[in-house]
Amino acid sequence: MDETQRMLDLLNSTFPDLASMSPREAREAADARVRPAPNPEDVAATDDQVLSADGHDVTIRIYHPHDRDPGMPLTVYAHGGGFLHGSIASHDSFCRRWAKGTGSTVASVEYRLAPEHRPADAAADVAAAARWAAALSPTGTVLLAGDSAGATAAAQASLVLAKDPVGILAGQVIAYPMLDPECASESHRTRATGYFVTHRQIRYYWDTALTGGTPSGEDTPWLADSLPTLPATIVVIGGLDVLSDEGREYASRLRAADTPVILRDYPDQFHGFLTMPGYGPGESARELLWSDIRATFSTARAADPATTSPTELAHEGVSS
Repeated sequence: MDETQRMLDLLNSTFPDLASMSPREAREAADARVRPAPNPEDVAATDDQVLSADGHDVTIRIYHPHDRDPGMPLTVYAHGGGFLHGSIASHDSFCRRWAKGTGSTVASVEYRLAPEHRPADAAADVAAAARWAAALSPTGTVLLAGDSAGATAAAQASLVLAKDPVGILAGQVIAYPMLDPECASESHRTRATGYFVTHRQIRYYWDTALTGGTPSGEDTPWLADSLPTLPATIVVIGGLDVLSDEGREYASRLRAADTPVILRDYPDQFHGFLTMPGYGPGESARELLWSDIRATFSTARAADPATTSPTELAHEGVSS
């Protein structure tokens, strides 16, 4: 049995059935699985800041890499968790790895969660954190990033920041985004069960996040009337993921709007594989992601005419 199947068997047998619980019970059950980061030494230091944004507080944890790349924008990271659970703590290990692997200072955002708040509120918190963090960035710009629902919040925040008169958006990295409230893509049928995160679970997340309301273009970029041309974007998806088709489709929509896109499609991987410590295929994908980020977003590389141009990025093929 290969490593991927062993991991899927473990996840399928041990992850709680969140969709059978109340939102509060589901959040407690998911967050109870969080363990302390096994890699504290990956960064030189961390510090927690509290940002006041539109009358409420947003906690942000800053990760300072040992070897900061002065040409890298600061990364503003939004954790996954279906808009319902997850936290700075749940993604502490991954943000440490991100800082080490990319040389980018990372700001992890504790955005507002459902059912108390809608996805639009999560995106607003990420955008507010980005505006605040831009002053800390050596380039004066930020890279918005996230996974799952956090990827959706980061993508939505990118659209918000694109309207600002002062451009601070260097680009975005979105991993297996949870974009479509209707859950209507083909992979919701073909990957509905058996691959860790299920169609039923994603449906539950959306129902909880929208609290009976109608989704809008402020909740997810999937419903935007049109997409602007954005800075370079990296999209990571797994072919076994119930969300794979919507991630692939969103990459196509970005390209149609003349946004340079790298799509990394791992056909034999499942939802969440990128952030799992100790999982071999995830570790390999992370190394490629760090390389993509450094090559795409470091201003030192961008100033070198020998490096990849935005046009080449726009036509990058699907990779596995």
